[in-house]
Amino acid sequence: MSVAIAYVTVILVWATTPLGIKWSSEGFAPLAGAFWRVFIAAIVATILAKLMRVAVPYHKKALSSYAAANIGLFLGIGAVYVGAAYLPSGLISVLFGLSPIVSSVLGRYLLDEPPFGVPQWIALVLALCGLFVVFQGDMQVAQNAYVGLALVMFAMLCFCLSGVLIKKIDASLHPIAQTTGSLVFAAPLFGLVYCFVGESIENITEKSAMAIIYLALFGSIVGFLCYFYVLQRLPATTVALTTLVTPVLAISLGVFLNGEVLSLSVVLGGLLISGGLCVYYWGTVAGRAPAK
Repeated sequence: MSVAIAYVTVILVWATTPLGIKWSSEGFAPLAGAFWRVFIAAIVATILAKLMRVAVPYHKKALSSYAAANIGLFLGIGAVYVGAAYLPSGLISVLFGLSPIVSSVLGRYLLDEPPFGVPQWIALVLALCGLFVVFQGDMQVAQNAYVGLALVMFAMLCFCLSGVLIKKIDASLHPIAQTTGSLVFAAPLFGLVYCFVGESIENITEKSAMAIIYLALFGSIVGFLCYFYVLQRLPATTVALTTLVTPVLAISLGVFLNGEVLSLSVVLGGLLISGGLCVYYWGTVAGRAPAK
């Protein structure tokens, strides 16, 4: 598989996932939707691994990699599903736009990556200003939006930490093995929480059922398969730069397909965060350029 194709696939899947979560919540309670998505995905991934004759190891290093993946898969997805009830899908993607910078900070301490230079500090300030603009605008008018903001920010931190730790562990697993093992690891965790919380499934619509299937097959299998594939071949911070594009696509899908209102604060905040990511990326590339 081409790294470029896998990278673009990650962008498309990540851009459509927030809307899929919103649609699935129309018929499934948050954690019920998360459980059935991961449960279906774990079964399909296991079958796929057997058909492709890819061994899914369960030695110590592999288990450590699956556990690291579940910081984002279990904690992250769980938090996003609950937080999505309070926020529009486009805003979720905008908040995840902070991922590259957060990944860089974590990578500095966990992967011994170079310290921040001036461009990276400027990028961090711009991104935080963008978050502040979103916070001051949308958060004041939406009921319980603070809850959604906190949960999605926590999920973003979990995904960033997960990606950095997978790179640090470096179990050298086949992407299908990493995806399958992570999903098999996550399914019983979601099952336990689902049973403990006791959420019911009511008023399942065709749209919500299709959303669950889409999220299971593409959001969990294709998306994570391509994500783990590029994560093995590119720096964690470069992989996280997919969030430079996904907010624009996610906001557009939310407006045109879900009737979401595009507020000025989201636009301005998204532009500031995207501007910060551009400065960050430019600074990183310039810093790696050989001196003449």
